[in-house]
Amino acid sequence: MTTKKTTTNTNSTRLVVAAIVVAIASALIVAVVAGGGSSDDDVAPVTTSSTAVAPGAAAENQPVVVDGMALEPLTDESADPAVGLTPPTLSGASFDGSALSITPGQGGDVLLVFLAHWCPHCNAEIPVILDWQANGMIPEGLSIVGISTAVSADRPNFPPSDWIASKGWSWPVMADSVDQAAAAAYGVSGYPFMVIVGADGTVKGRTSGEKGLEFLDAWVRSTLG
Repeated sequence: MTTKKTTTNTNSTRLVVAAIVVAIASALIVAVVAGGGSSDDDVAPVTTSSTAVAPGAAAENQPVVVDGMALEPLTDESADPAVGLTPPTLSGASFDGSALSITPGQGGDVLLVFLAHWCPHCNAEIPVILDWQANGMIPEGLSIVGISTAVSADRPNFPPSDWIASKGWSWPVMADSVDQAAAAAYGVSGYPFMVIVGADGTVKGRTSGEKGLEFLDAWVRSTLG
């Protein structure tokens, strides 16, 4: 009887140990999968970013898919490394959930204006852009698209959908994702941030900060050539 009891205890111990080993192995597999198994040096050329908001639903932030290499952040406008490069394609939505994409080279020249609802310089720049339009100064064939980014519910002028409408903005507006995927893709370094993408699909110029009407018009025209 003693021998049988010892054998039974030994078998039970082996089963417990085996179960622990399996559990540890499973945990390690999960950790590797979650971590992606890549180092910090591995940078994917395509970034997919999404929020918990279902595509097609109204929201202040919308999912954004970035297709292409991100541009370097702008640090020196006189020597912008992004000029001449093809910027990423952005596939996202407006505040009401309507699909909205920005594809370089499609639709001619385009001016992208990155705006933050809480930014005093953005609040000052929108009227300048509207005056630019009212005075008939926008170059023929130039499209304008706004991108609402850096949304913060505890900062002034929230929600941005109401804010930008109250400012009189009349052009399409893409709602950036919570993690600001669109802004990061275009190297936004301040607000407001403007990017001109030419009809050939390449970056013609980028500028950051509040601009007066004369500067804005001169910069756009010289950038377009």
